[in-house]
Amino acid sequence: MFSLNQQKAIELGQTGEKAIRQQNDYDALQVVEYLREFGEELLGANLETDLKGVIISLRNIGNKAIQKKIENVASVDVEALKTLAELTLGKKFSTALLSFSKALQEVGKGAAQFQMLDTAKSAVDTLEIIGSGAVTNRMEVVTLWTTLALEEIGYIASRQQLEDLSKAAKDAREQIIKSSEAEGFIPREQIEKYPQLIANSVSKFAEVQNIQPVGYAGSPNEEFKEEEFLEKEANESEKGKSEDETSGKKINHK
Repeated sequence: MFSLNQQKAIELGQTGEKAIRQQNDYDALQVVEYLREFGEELLGANLETDLKGVIISLRNIGNKAIQKKIENVASVDVEALKTLAELTLGKKFSTALLSFSKALQEVGKGAAQFQMLDTAKSAVDTLEIIGSGAVTNRMEVVTLWTTLALEEIGYIASRQQLEDLSKAAKDAREQIIKSSEAEGFIPREQIEKYPQLIANSVSKFAEVQNIQPVGYAGSPNEEFKEEEFLEKEANESEKGKSEDETSGKKINHK
């Protein structure tokens, strides 16, 4: 059950996705700004659980902008995630930081696949900030997941022959690992094994194959393929038309 705050964030996100479908950059950017401001309000009130709705909506808008190859919206979206993630580190909200890590993982991989270099690099930089902060605050799951996210972005960048991006992702991951070792926190061996442990676990359950880490045996996690996007986009376009016909709502932040 969503709270009213989460519901508000999700509705804003749907409005932003609709704007992107309609190639309306201005409204999409406005929604991203509203979500950033709303996220800051929730953090100010220490409403960590409610923040998840904002993160989900920013993730979805970022992914949709990448699908539509609207890089200015995708880039601003990642910057909003970065701003909120940095504020969340200050609050030491580990659950929300894990959600930020997962959102940036998805958006960053999509940007790498579609060669949106600035957006992908910004996602990498933000993941490094989250990972380093997670080490300092001894947040084990956030640290492990963030290094996994960077490994996956680096993997896709390498496949796309984006050498600078691949190096940036690898360097960011290595920096987090070295910091963790220096702090006497999670050893390198455990971080190195983490993706393989996930791969081994999910390989036994067909229904969760979609979370298989990129670069490991089996179906890769969210490895972006344009033909799949186009098929999905066609389905969503029909759904969007139906929603547009039944909804005349305008954006209201306050």
